[in-house]
Amino acid sequence: MKNVIHLSVLIILLGITGCKVPPRLGEMNFPEGSVQHVVRAENIQWKPCPPNLPEGCKIAVFEGDPKSSDLFTVRFQVDEGFFMAPHSHPKDERVTVLKGKVSVAFGTEGTRESAKQFGPGDYYVNARGAIHSVWADSNSIIQITGIGPWEAEFLEK
Repeated sequence: MKNVIHLSVLIILLGITGCKVPPRLGEMNFPEGSVQHVVRAENIQWKPCPPNLPEGCKIAVFEGDPKSSDLFTVRFQVDEGFFMAPHSHPKDERVTVLKGKVSVAFGTEGTRESAKQFGPGDYYVNARGAIHSVWADSNSIIQITGIGPWEAEFLEK
């Protein structure tokens, strides 16, 4: 009960001072009068991937900021032959393959031959801290949704 009272007082004080209550984790801060966030396929803004990722990669941010500690959704467009050397992520990574084929192998010695292959419509979650490698077997688009910050920690730098 004490926490409810404290939260109520905080909300009243923020209202009096004109401050907005920040959205909670995963809640979008919609502009006034807006009730939907839309990204149309023809308006996707592809940009080069960050320099720590391999070449042959473009990124489009759909929601949030993968560098912040909130919910985000991004798409990666990768060329056939794209390879991400053994790496891990500090948080679970939720992946949907939208186009093409990608292969994922686990462990420091994971090989393409031991990799599981995923195609359009497939979904998987890589556990945080799990070392894995990724190959694009064709030009591919994958979508990742997660809680940031999203980081790729490569074994070899």
